[in-house]
Amino acid sequence: MAKLSHKATIAIILKEDAANELFNTVQSIREEHDRSFVRWPPHINLLYPFLESPSSQLDEIVPRLEHAIADANLQVISGSFPALHQFQHSPKRATVFLEPNDETRTQIQTLQAVIQAAFPECDGDTRPFVPHLTLGQAGGGTRGTATLKKKMEAKFSHDMHAWTINSIVVLERTADDPFRVIHTCSLLAP
Repeated sequence: MAKLSHKATIAIILKEDAANELFNTVQSIREEHDRSFVRWPPHINLLYPFLESPSSQLDEIVPRLEHAIADANLQVISGSFPALHQFQHSPKRATVFLEPNDETRTQIQTLQAVIQAAFPECDGDTRPFVPHLTLGQAGGGTRGTATLKKKMEAKFSHDMHAWTINSIVVLERTADDPFRVIHTCSLLAP
């Protein structure tokens, strides 16, 4: 039985790019409102938890990822993330996230299902997969969440919701260090 770790994941990350207005806006919001800003890059987890110490298993992990992507013909995703939504954890606490449109959601769900099938031993999370990029946490119940969402929405310009997803990454961290990319696997060109 594989040992899973919350210090490893396969994810999609929003890449740092000075010209990427979406990245800059997401990071400015996360820096102010996401308690995991330092630990995590802006991301969407596909498999979390993942195999323990993946950096020591890349010779096994990489071929599985590459074959899964090739066999399923998983192509670059021209995504759109036009809305904010939230997970309500309790009457007073919520996580606010950037939500994909229906087409992007379906493509990411397909990507996640293919990767999950390639790593069936990574079944530590039994909840339905909901693609999301966390922006921050809200307190203060419904009113606090609504206020935070309005504040976040004001920072997004009308045309900045596009995100081209051209790869997935294996992330790992040790101790209390931030997650770091240990491998990038490209999706196929359309």
